[in-house]
Amino acid sequence: MKNLRIVFMGTPDFAVPGLDAICKKFSVIGCFTQPSRPSGRGQKIINSPIKKYCLKNNITLYEPEDFKSEGNINLLKNLNPDILVVAAYGIILPKKILDIPKLESLNIHASLLPRWRGAAPIHHAILAGDKITGITIMKMTEQLDAGNIVLQKEIKINDNSTLQNIHDNLANLGGELISNVLKSIQKGNKIPSQEQDKSKVTYASKITTNDAKIDWSKEGKNILQQIRAFNPWPGAWFQINKERIQIYDADISFSNKENSPGIIIDDKFTITCGKKELLHPKLLQRSGRKKLDISSFLRGFNFTINTKIE
Repeated sequence: MKNLRIVFMGTPDFAVPGLDAICKKFSVIGCFTQPSRPSGRGQKIINSPIKKYCLKNNITLYEPEDFKSEGNINLLKNLNPDILVVAAYGIILPKKILDIPKLESLNIHASLLPRWRGAAPIHHAILAGDKITGITIMKMTEQLDAGNIVLQKEIKINDNSTLQNIHDNLANLGGELISNVLKSIQKGNKIPSQEQDKSKVTYASKITTNDAKIDWSKEGKNILQQIRAFNPWPGAWFQINKERIQIYDADISFSNKENSPGIIIDDKFTITCGKKELLHPKLLQRSGRKKLDISSFLRGFNFTINTKIE
C-alpha cells in the first residue's frame, strides 16, 4: 500500500474539516488557498481559514492569484501529486491543472449533485424549501460541478435549520466522505463513478446582499426560509427610517384581517406578510450593533405603529 501524495485546494471555513480529515490519515504535500486580502472597515489583511490551518500545522502553502501563467501551473506540477482534492477554493481550475495528478482530481461539493451546482448551494437549498441536502464527492472536469459522482450522503434540512448549522454539518460530512474515498484509492481500488443526470441540473448562483432583502408580499414560510438561509450571512434585512435592520429568527402566525404587506401593526413589532400572515421577529440587529432578542431590541428602538417598512 503506497502513501498517496495529496495536494489540497480550499479557502473558507467549509474547507477546513476536509483538510483536517485528510491530514489525520494521509500525507498532504502542499496546500493552495486564495491570497490574503484586505477586509472589513479597517481593510485589515485577513488570512483564509485554510491558511490559518496550514500555518498552525506546518503545511506547505501556496497562494497564487490564478493558474493562467505557466509559473503558477508549475507550482502544482513540481509537487508531483497523486491526488488533488478541492473544496470551495474559489479559483477556476483549467484542464492543465486537473490533468496534473497521476490518479484523480476530486471535489467536495455541498449539495446532492446535480441539484445546486455553483457557488451557494446551501443558501439555495434552504431558500427553495428542500427537505434534504448533502455532500457529493465528484471527479473534476472543466465544466462547473459537472463531473462524475463518486460518493454522496444526504442530511435532512429541518424547519429550524439555518445556513450555519447546515454548513457545519456538511463541512464535517465532507471530511468523512473524502477520507473514505482516499482510503479506497490507497488500497489500490479503482473508484466507481456515475454520470450526473443532466435533466435534473439546477444552479446555485452567487449570493449578494440584495438577495437577502425581504419581500413582505411573500407568504410567511418563504420569508422564514429567507431568514434561515441568510443566517448568519448576509442576514435577511429590511429598511425602516432609512436604517437597515437584519432579522435572524422569527415566528409566523395567521391573521383574520386582510392587511397590506410590510406594515408594523403593534408595539411588539409584528409585521404583515402575504397570504394574511404575520411575522413576529425574535432576533434582530441594527447596523453596526450586536444582535438582540426582540424585547431588548424594542427597549432601544423607536418606531410608529402602522409604519410601512421597505
